[in-house]
Amino acid sequence: MLICIFFGYGIAAAQNPKMEQVMNSKQKHIAEVAALTGKGDLDKLNPALTDGLNDGMTVGELKEVMVHAYAYCGFPRALRGLQTLVAVLDERKAKGIEDNRGREASPITDTRSKYERGRDILAEISGVPADAPKANYAVLAPEIEVFLKEHLFADLFERDVLTYAERELATVAVIASLGKGVEPMLKGHMGIALNVDVTPDELRGVLAIIEKNIGRSEADAGKLILNELLQSKGVIADSQAPAVAAENGVKKQKVTFHNRFLIDVVGDLYFPANYDPANKYAAIIVGHPFGGVKEQTSGLHACKLAELGYVTLAFDASYYGESGGYPRRIESPEVRVEDFSAAVDFLTNHPAVDADKIGVIGICGGGCYSVSAAQIDHRIKALATISMYDMGRARRQGVGDSQTYEQRMAILDEIGRQRTAEYGGVARKDIRALPEKVDENTPKFAIDFLDYYDNPERGQHPNSTGYYSYTSLAPMMNFFPFAQIETISPRPVLFIVGENAVSAYFSEDAYAKAAEPKELFVVPGATHVDLYDQPEYLKITLPKLDTFFKQYLK
Repeated sequence: MLICIFFGYGIAAAQNPKMEQVMNSKQKHIAEVAALTGKGDLDKLNPALTDGLNDGMTVGELKEVMVHAYAYCGFPRALRGLQTLVAVLDERKAKGIEDNRGREASPITDTRSKYERGRDILAEISGVPADAPKANYAVLAPEIEVFLKEHLFADLFERDVLTYAERELATVAVIASLGKGVEPMLKGHMGIALNVDVTPDELRGVLAIIEKNIGRSEADAGKLILNELLQSKGVIADSQAPAVAAENGVKKQKVTFHNRFLIDVVGDLYFPANYDPANKYAAIIVGHPFGGVKEQTSGLHACKLAELGYVTLAFDASYYGESGGYPRRIESPEVRVEDFSAAVDFLTNHPAVDADKIGVIGICGGGCYSVSAAQIDHRIKALATISMYDMGRARRQGVGDSQTYEQRMAILDEIGRQRTAEYGGVARKDIRALPEKVDENTPKFAIDFLDYYDNPERGQHPNSTGYYSYTSLAPMMNFFPFAQIETISPRPVLFIVGENAVSAYFSEDAYAKAAEPKELFVVPGATHVDLYDQPEYLKITLPKLDTFFKQYLK
């Protein structure tokens, strides 16, 4: 975990979720410009157009996106978008920037009527035969069916400034931005997109852009439609990549699943060296520390436990790393707890996993979230924590209970003022849970954290910056993960803690409140961070975890 007091302020570099990373630069700009044009958000469209031009998109390509968009969001939106592009170009020209105009659409040489050409293009990209029965709207108003084929699918789709796939990405983005009432059209064009070789992950990428730029409700509606469409086509709704070799015969597969908030959670699924797809395995979910990511200690533990014969899963928490969720770097205890249950959802539906043999490990901050999850999710059959932090208590009372009630109230007053200011347009305030500099007053435990998170030989990772939103402190203060810890019984709980860990009192408190079967396992000489990755301590903790899970996941 990153230390539970904050040392400085700053704005972290953005962490892009996996679903944005699967799209290339041009695809992302097309989707963003199309969505903002459809929504009519010109304030956001202006910098989006500038970013597209800076990234090498031509004027013709950006213009074509908005010309295409008019068929779905109307002339007023498209014209306002084009006027915004004119303003951007004029501003850049005044600064001496000459943008690439790009090429014009190729001349049309097909001598057939526009109706015939549009009819055949629609049949080609939709997979629906040209002589299929007409839709009810076409029966009622045959003239609009003519307009669709002649104008939309001939006049627009024949313009080769954009490919069919790029046009469908733009179409999905525009329709998704419109919100309620156009669900059949959104589903239909998602289907066409798949037919023209847009991947499910690229469609998820469009919806990530919708969530980021338009709104959560529009993105959630799109995710439901996409999942329904994929399932109807026999495609697994959750994204998975091919498995690759990890170490010692273990294989790792990138997977994506969604939680009940429809946030895409990205994880690494590990398979043991002797994995046999005909068998079902006990599985262990490993949750990372506060501020961490799956490539650090949680991934290390998942890989090592896979070597011992388990199927294991390390995942990025919502709002962090490759997982989805906007705004980025938000700490929400409710969502962090939900992520564990979402991981259980995924594993109980995985063919490699015995659904009755699922255990959980929570490391540091992930420990308190895993305890909370186990209280309400009875599918978790055994729970272990490593160097657990009670994030609620640490935020309310500081490390070592050093923060007074009056200091806490002052922080809450300041958070209230900050929320008011941010709602009014002031830039978000982020804080870092690691020291910005080290001096003689820096406590040793803080130096220990730095030696892990800022050390490229240990846990340093670009997705783990240590920054999160200042206003997250309030809901964290309101989190009491041990409130009903006794209800985990009769399922077992193992608390592993270092003898010299600054966080030891959190595990001791949890152990005292928990009911049997329970165990507090103290590792002699170890600090909090030692248990993350130090080989001499892993030689102690990994056999203990193996013994525990073999006993209770049977």
